[in-house]
This record gives sequence, structure tokens and C-alpha cells, in this order.
Amino acid sequence: MFGVRKIEVDASSFTDKKALHAAMRAAIGSDDYVGSNLDAMNDVLTSICRKTRITVKNFAKAEEQLEDYASAFAAALASAASSNPYLTVVFD
Repeated sequence: MFGVRKIEVDASSFTDKKALHAAMRAAIGSDDYVGSNLDAMNDVLTSICRKTRITVKNFAKAEEQLEDYASAFAAALASAASSNPYLTVVFD
């Protein structure tokens, strides 16, 4: 059986919305992540069918750079994790 898939994302690279979504798309590694928006990210995260832990490092830097969008991103991750029992999200 597979262990927990561990994904780590460095939020200090989130200089703008486009960079955030590019980093998340690369980290998740899903061809289904189409579009650079939180809805697209949510669709992929809620469809994960394997135990997965996403660790977002340096989130304070993303908050500095993206302000309200960083908060919306965090809320989207939390919502996906609460909807998908296979997904855990940690902000480090």
C-alpha cells in the first residue's frame, strides 16, 4: 500500500497570483489543474483519492506579497481539506 504523499510548497515564491498557481500546479503534479484560479485548485484538491499532506512553508511571505489573495488561498486549502478526508494541509 502507498504511504502518505507529501507535497511541500514554498510560499515565498508566490510573488503574484500567476506564480502561486504555477507553484501549486507543479507541486501537485496534476494535468487536471487547468486554469489559474482557486476554483481550479479546489477541484483538483477535492478529487485527490490518496492520503496527501500539503505543507505550505513561509506563508507569512505570501501574505506580504499577495495580501487578501493569500488569505483566500489559505481558506481554499482549508475548505478542500475539510471536504476531502484524504487531504491534510499544514502551514509551516
